[in-house]
Amino acid sequence: MRLRTAGRTGSLLVWSQARLCRGEPVDADRSTGYDGRMNDLFTADDRNKINAAMLAGSNKRFDELLAERPKPSFWWHLLGWVIWLPLFLIGAIVTGSSPIAGIAILIVTLALGVLVTRWFARWMHRRKLRTQARLEVVGGYATDRGWTMVDSIPLGATTPLLREGDRRSTGWGVMGELGEGTRFCAGYYLYEVRERSTDSDGNTTETWQKHPYTIALIDAALPDLKQLSIHKGKTGGILSKLGGAVSSLRPVPLESEEFNKAFQLMVADDAEELAIRSRFTPSIQVAFIERGAGTSRAEAENSVLMVARTGQPRTDDFGTLMDILGDALWLRAVLTDTPPGRLPDVPGLRKILIGDEA
Repeated sequence: MRLRTAGRTGSLLVWSQARLCRGEPVDADRSTGYDGRMNDLFTADDRNKINAAMLAGSNKRFDELLAERPKPSFWWHLLGWVIWLPLFLIGAIVTGSSPIAGIAILIVTLALGVLVTRWFARWMHRRKLRTQARLEVVGGYATDRGWTMVDSIPLGATTPLLREGDRRSTGWGVMGELGEGTRFCAGYYLYEVRERSTDSDGNTTETWQKHPYTIALIDAALPDLKQLSIHKGKTGGILSKLGGAVSSLRPVPLESEEFNKAFQLMVADDAEELAIRSRFTPSIQVAFIERGAGTSRAEAENSVLMVARTGQPRTDDFGTLMDILGDALWLRAVLTDTPPGRLPDVPGLRKILIGDEA
């Protein structure tokens, strides 16, 4: 079940809030349909439509690029032969002990080498053109929306996740404005953790554990809450209390036990209690329970709201990035709209997110 706009929103809220106030559970399982999302801004149908449009556009552009550059470059052929070289060495070794068998192997490996390197060069050439076509189509979509596609999204250490690890980097994404003066960027973020291990001989090996994310960052000044973290988990449990003990955030249990069991909500130690309650009203709690959070996690700090999901963004599934951006836009409305505590205007936010097609 989802909270819908127009007349049904009111009746559903009255029903859900009545259950919540009586202590009856709201069916959180109903939020698990489309990634167990936070919002109704970007639906499964929206995702299918935008991905289908992206696919059609990238296929057309791929055909154009292939017509312009039908043959692989010399370097792809050379790389193929380099990969194939060990088989020639094996043939040469066998030739030294048994000339007849060695010559036969050399002839076979040479013939296979020609076929395989041609296939390899063609495959790599088409793969590169396919990637270029997808990136150009995403860039064209961004341009049409007044956004910009970048090879590496700008990033500051503005929230805890963005300060994680021993080294951090970013990849492709889009940036621009959503609405009047609300800046955003969304794309690829990676942090890595250095791990060292020593064997019995005292030899030390260093490895890097990678943690890829698709993130969305959006302007969101929070003068009353200051800092915030919310994700799937539990508020009031031992982990929540330990997290509050070692950070500048504290767990905040709300009126709904269903909410407290489904989400871990933490705000700044010096946040005003009245401000928290005015933002996370029963209506908002029900909205979170009904929608769920899926794998999304949100953090707000330094006037920036970040929503992240594990996994690298893909140009052949641009809908994932748009869905995360929808989470950020919806949650920003929850945290900054005036007066606070009301459900965000989903149709209005959809138009900001998707444009005239909403």
